Amino acid sequence: MSEVAQGPRSSVFTTMRFSKRDGLFLIDSHLARMRIHAEKLRIDAGAVNLDSILCLLHEDPPQLNEGLLRIECTSTSEVSVTYRPLTVQNEHVDAITLVSPTWPKRVSGTKHGAWNAYVNARQAAENRGADLALLVHEYSIVDGDRCTPIVLDDDGVLWVSDSNLSVDSITFGLLKSSLNAAGYHIQHGKLNERIVARCVEAVAVGSGVGVLGIESLDGEQIGVGSKRLFAECASILKREYETTTNWTVVWE
Repeated sequence: MSEVAQGPRSSVFTTMRFSKRDGLFLIDSHLARMRIHAEKLRIDAGAVNLDSILCLLHEDPPQLNEGLLRIECTSTSEVSVTYRPLTVQNEHVDAITLVSPTWPKRVSGTKHGAWNAYVNARQAAENRGADLALLVHEYSIVDGDRCTPIVLDDDGVLWVSDSNLSVDSITFGLLKSSLNAAGYHIQHGKLNERIVARCVEAVAVGSGVGVLGIESLDGEQIGVGSKRLFAECASILKREYETTTNWTVVWE
Protein backbone atom coordinates (compact mmCIF):
# COMPACT_ATOMS: atom_id res chain seq x y z
CA MET A 1 0.00 0.00 0.00
CA SER A 2 1.04 3.62 -0.42
CA GLU A 3 1.28 6.04 2.48
CA VAL A 4 -2.05 7.53 1.37
CA ALA A 5 -4.97 5.40 2.59
CA GLN A 6 -8.70 6.05 2.95
CA GLY A 7 -9.27 5.48 6.64
CA PRO A 8 -7.33 4.93 9.87
CA ARG A 9 -8.48 1.33 10.25
CA SER A 10 -7.30 0.42 6.75
CA SER A 11 -3.79 -0.43 7.99
CA VAL A 12 -1.18 -0.16 10.71
CA PHE A 13 2.51 0.50 10.10
CA THR A 14 5.90 1.30 11.55
CA THR A 15 9.06 2.82 10.10
CA MET A 16 12.61 1.98 11.21
CA ARG A 17 16.19 2.43 10.11
CA PHE A 18 17.90 -0.28 8.11
CA SER A 19 21.43 -0.93 6.94
CA LYS A 20 22.49 -3.65 4.51
CA ARG A 21 25.55 -4.22 6.68
CA ASP A 22 23.96 -4.08 10.14
CA GLY A 23 20.34 -5.05 9.47
CA LEU A 24 17.26 -3.59 11.21
CA PHE A 25 17.47 -1.12 14.08
CA LEU A 26 15.27 -1.92 17.12
CA ILE A 27 13.02 -4.25 15.11
CA ASP A 28 11.62 -5.94 18.24
CA SER A 29 10.45 -2.60 19.67
CA HIS A 30 8.88 -1.60 16.36
CA LEU A 31 7.00 -4.87 15.94
CA ALA A 32 5.79 -4.77 19.56
CA ARG A 33 4.39 -1.25 19.09
CA MET A 34 2.88 -2.23 15.76
CA ARG A 35 0.98 -5.12 17.36
CA ILE A 36 -0.29 -2.86 20.17
CA HIS A 37 -1.49 -0.30 17.65
CA ALA A 38 -3.06 -3.02 15.49
CA GLU A 39 -5.11 -4.22 18.44
CA LYS A 40 -6.41 -0.68 19.02
CA LEU A 41 -7.32 -0.44 15.34
CA ARG A 42 -8.95 -3.93 15.39
CA ILE A 43 -6.50 -5.24 12.80
CA ASP A 44 -5.35 -8.84 12.96
CA ALA A 45 -1.57 -8.50 12.98
CA GLY A 46 -0.85 -12.17 13.62
CA ALA A 47 1.30 -12.25 10.49
CA VAL A 48 3.51 -9.46 11.85
CA ASN A 49 6.44 -11.33 13.37
CA LEU A 50 10.18 -11.35 12.89
CA ASP A 51 10.27 -14.50 10.77
CA SER A 52 7.64 -13.28 8.32
CA ILE A 53 9.32 -9.89 7.99
CA LEU A 54 12.74 -11.42 7.41
CA CYS A 55 11.24 -13.64 4.70
CA LEU A 56 9.80 -10.60 2.90
CA LEU A 57 13.09 -8.74 3.18
CA HIS A 58 15.04 -11.64 1.72
CA GLU A 59 12.59 -11.85 -1.18
CA ASP A 60 12.80 -8.10 -1.82
CA PRO A 61 16.19 -6.76 -0.67
CA PRO A 62 16.83 -2.98 -0.76
CA GLN A 63 18.74 -1.22 -3.49
CA LEU A 64 19.97 1.30 -0.89
CA ASN A 65 22.85 0.60 1.48
CA GLU A 66 20.91 2.31 4.27
CA GLY A 67 17.63 4.07 4.72
CA LEU A 68 14.17 3.61 6.18
CA LEU A 69 12.03 0.48 6.11
CA ARG A 70 8.26 0.76 6.35
CA ILE A 71 6.33 -2.34 7.41
CA GLU A 72 2.58 -2.21 6.86
CA CYS A 73 -0.25 -4.59 7.71
CA THR A 74 -3.65 -4.00 6.13
CA SER A 75 -7.08 -4.62 7.60
CA THR A 76 -7.09 -7.89 5.63
CA SER A 77 -3.77 -8.93 7.27
CA GLU A 78 -1.64 -8.41 4.15
CA VAL A 79 1.90 -7.47 5.15
CA SER A 80 4.19 -5.45 2.88
CA VAL A 81 7.59 -3.76 3.13
CA THR A 82 8.88 -0.67 1.33
CA TYR A 83 12.18 1.20 1.44
CA ARG A 84 13.03 4.85 1.14
CA PRO A 85 16.20 6.92 1.57
CA LEU A 86 17.12 8.96 4.60
CA THR A 87 16.66 12.70 4.11
CA VAL A 88 17.33 15.37 6.74
CA GLN A 89 19.37 13.87 9.59
CA ASN A 90 20.83 15.37 12.78
CA GLU A 91 20.54 18.98 11.61
CA HIS A 92 19.18 22.28 12.86
CA VAL A 93 15.92 23.19 11.16
CA ASP A 94 13.05 25.64 10.87
CA ALA A 95 9.55 24.52 11.80
CA ILE A 96 5.99 25.71 11.36
CA THR A 97 2.82 24.94 13.31
CA LEU A 98 -0.29 23.40 11.79
CA VAL A 99 -3.59 22.27 13.28
CA SER A 100 -3.33 18.61 14.26
CA PRO A 101 -5.71 16.08 12.77
CA THR A 102 -7.91 14.56 15.47
CA TRP A 103 -9.15 11.00 15.76
CA PRO A 104 -11.48 8.96 17.97
CA LYS A 105 -10.03 7.64 21.22
CA ARG A 106 -9.09 4.18 19.91
CA VAL A 107 -7.35 5.60 16.86
CA SER A 108 -5.50 8.50 18.49
CA GLY A 109 -1.82 7.91 19.04
CA THR A 110 -1.52 4.99 16.61
CA LYS A 111 0.43 4.68 13.36
CA HIS A 112 -2.65 4.14 11.24
CA GLY A 113 -3.72 4.04 7.62
CA ALA A 114 -4.85 7.67 7.34
CA TRP A 115 -1.27 8.87 7.80
CA ASN A 116 -1.64 11.04 4.68
CA ALA A 117 -2.63 13.89 7.03
CA TYR A 118 0.91 13.83 8.45
CA VAL A 119 2.49 13.45 5.02
CA ASN A 120 0.51 16.51 3.91
CA ALA A 121 1.71 18.42 6.98
CA ARG A 122 5.31 17.71 6.05
CA GLN A 123 4.67 18.83 2.48
CA ALA A 124 3.03 22.04 3.74
CA ALA A 125 6.15 22.80 5.79
CA GLU A 126 8.39 22.24 2.78
CA ASN A 127 6.15 24.43 0.62
CA ARG A 128 6.72 27.25 3.11
CA GLY A 129 10.49 26.77 3.12
CA ALA A 130 10.57 24.96 6.46
CA ASP A 131 11.78 21.47 7.32
CA LEU A 132 9.26 20.30 9.91
CA ALA A 133 5.61 20.73 10.86
CA LEU A 134 4.65 20.69 14.53
CA LEU A 135 1.01 19.77 15.07
CA VAL A 136 -1.08 21.82 17.50
CA HIS A 137 -4.30 20.91 19.31
CA GLU A 138 -6.01 23.16 21.85
CA TYR A 139 -3.08 25.61 21.84
CA SER A 140 -0.47 22.94 22.62
CA ILE A 141 2.03 21.08 20.43
CA VAL A 142 1.02 17.41 20.41
CA ASP A 143 3.31 15.86 17.78
CA GLY A 144 5.54 16.38 14.77
CA ASP A 145 4.85 15.33 11.21
CA ARG A 146 7.36 12.44 11.57
CA CYS A 147 9.08 12.91 14.93
CA THR A 148 8.50 13.74 18.59
CA PRO A 149 9.10 17.30 19.87
CA ILE A 150 10.99 17.80 23.16
CA VAL A 151 11.23 21.20 24.86
CA LEU A 152 13.87 22.12 27.47
CA ASP A 153 12.64 24.85 29.82
CA ASP A 154 14.73 27.30 31.83
CA ASP A 155 14.41 25.11 34.93
CA GLY A 156 16.22 22.26 33.17
CA VAL A 157 13.06 20.17 32.64
CA LEU A 158 12.47 18.28 29.40
CA TRP A 159 8.82 18.52 28.38
CA VAL A 160 7.15 15.91 26.19
CA SER A 161 3.47 16.00 25.18
CA ASP A 162 1.04 13.92 27.22
CA SER A 163 -1.76 14.29 24.66
CA ASN A 164 -3.57 11.15 23.51
CA LEU A 165 -2.94 12.45 19.98
CA SER A 166 0.81 11.96 20.44
CA VAL A 167 2.38 8.81 19.02
CA ASP A 168 4.66 7.01 21.47
CA SER A 169 8.20 7.40 20.15
CA ILE A 170 10.59 4.45 20.04
CA THR A 171 13.51 6.84 19.53
CA PHE A 172 12.59 8.90 22.58
CA GLY A 173 12.17 5.70 24.58
CA LEU A 174 15.72 4.80 23.60
CA LEU A 175 17.02 8.19 24.78
CA LYS A 176 15.20 8.49 28.10
CA SER A 177 17.50 6.62 30.49
CA SER A 178 20.62 8.29 29.10
CA LEU A 179 19.02 11.73 29.28
CA ASN A 180 18.08 11.06 32.90
CA ALA A 181 21.63 9.95 33.60
CA ALA A 182 22.89 13.19 32.03
CA GLY A 183 20.91 15.17 34.60
CA TYR A 184 17.73 16.00 32.67
CA HIS A 185 14.36 15.65 34.37
CA ILE A 186 11.63 14.46 32.00
CA GLN A 187 8.08 15.72 32.45
CA HIS A 188 5.01 14.82 30.39
CA GLY A 189 2.53 17.65 30.03
CA LYS A 190 1.14 20.31 27.71
CA LEU A 191 3.62 21.92 25.32
CA ASN A 192 1.69 25.18 25.39
CA GLU A 193 2.72 28.65 24.25
CA ARG A 194 4.15 29.53 27.66
CA ILE A 195 6.45 26.49 27.74
CA VAL A 196 7.64 27.06 24.18
CA ALA A 197 8.08 30.83 24.60
CA ARG A 198 10.41 30.44 27.60
CA CYS A 199 12.26 27.36 26.37
CA VAL A 200 16.02 27.17 26.37
CA GLU A 201 16.11 24.71 23.49
CA ALA A 202 13.75 22.55 21.43
CA VAL A 203 14.50 19.39 19.48
CA ALA A 204 12.56 16.65 17.73
CA VAL A 205 13.58 12.99 17.57
CA GLY A 206 12.50 10.10 15.40
CA SER A 207 13.60 7.03 13.46
CA GLY A 208 13.66 8.92 10.19
CA VAL A 209 15.44 12.07 11.33
CA GLY A 210 17.63 11.13 14.29
CA VAL A 211 17.57 14.44 16.18
CA LEU A 212 16.59 17.83 14.77
CA GLY A 213 17.41 21.06 16.56
CA ILE A 214 14.45 23.44 16.13
CA GLU A 215 15.79 26.99 15.75
CA SER A 216 12.67 28.81 14.59
CA LEU A 217 8.93 28.32 14.75
CA ASP A 218 6.59 30.12 12.35
CA GLY A 219 9.42 32.49 11.47
CA GLU A 220 10.28 33.40 15.08
CA GLN A 221 13.46 32.27 16.83
CA ILE A 222 12.88 29.93 19.77
CA GLY A 223 15.30 29.08 22.52
CA VAL A 224 18.37 31.01 23.60
CA GLY A 225 20.82 29.58 21.11
CA SER A 226 21.83 26.60 23.25
CA LYS A 227 22.73 23.39 21.42
CA ARG A 228 23.49 21.26 24.47
CA LEU A 229 20.35 19.10 24.28
CA PHE A 230 20.81 18.58 20.54
CA ALA A 231 24.43 17.50 21.09
CA GLU A 232 23.45 15.18 23.96
CA CYS A 233 20.72 13.47 21.94
CA ALA A 234 22.99 13.13 18.89
CA SER A 235 25.75 11.62 21.05
CA ILE A 236 23.36 9.11 22.65
CA LEU A 237 21.95 8.08 19.28
CA LYS A 238 25.43 7.64 17.82
CA ARG A 239 26.31 5.35 20.70
CA GLU A 240 23.10 3.37 20.26
CA TYR A 241 23.67 3.04 16.51
CA GLU A 242 27.12 1.62 17.28
CA THR A 243 25.68 -0.96 19.71
CA THR A 244 25.47 -4.21 17.74
CA THR A 245 22.76 -5.71 19.97
CA ASN A 246 20.35 -2.97 18.79
CA TRP A 247 20.52 -4.40 15.26
CA THR A 248 19.06 -7.58 13.79
CA VAL A 249 21.13 -8.88 10.87
CA VAL A 250 19.13 -9.59 7.71
CA TRP A 251 21.33 -9.56 4.62
CA GLU A 252 24.64 -11.41 5.09
